[in-house]
Amino acid sequence: MNDPTRYRVESYPLIVEQTVAWGDMDAHGHVNNVVYFRYMENARVEFYRQIGKYEFEKRTGVTLVVKSTGCRFVAPLSWPDRIAVGARVARLSDEGMLMQYLVVNAASSQVAALGEAEIVALKVADGTRIPFPQELRDRISEMQSTRPDPPRDPGKVIL
Repeated sequence: MNDPTRYRVESYPLIVEQTVAWGDMDAHGHVNNVVYFRYMENARVEFYRQIGKYEFEKRTGVTLVVKSTGCRFVAPLSWPDRIAVGARVARLSDEGMLMQYLVVNAASSQVAALGEAEIVALKVADGTRIPFPQELRDRISEMQSTRPDPPRDPGKVIL
């Protein structure tokens, strides 16, 4: 899949900005590969908050879980870099959604990593997989379609 918007932070409806912590680094002096998944998780949790996922879960007993995840590392990050993590839904169906992430060094605009997560819906009570809820599909579509076309100022959250 060759999508030129994949590498442009303005193509993501949600941007979470944060600073690399000293403890994020490993013995090689750069951010440890596991930490990138935490950065992506921060963006996913904020995305969920903005679509009302947590209230939906309390009301319906249906949650969203990560079925699989991956990351392609492009360039190193280190303390005290400031980063921007973009999140967007690239595919949405009854089966679930594919969330994509872009991790960028905010100062240099250098792409540091590309990630993704397959997310499915489950009943909290028994863990049964169910079709992805239409209500959440509608909220996600609305969130992503209400952003103006590029160039745009994506929604930002500062951590």
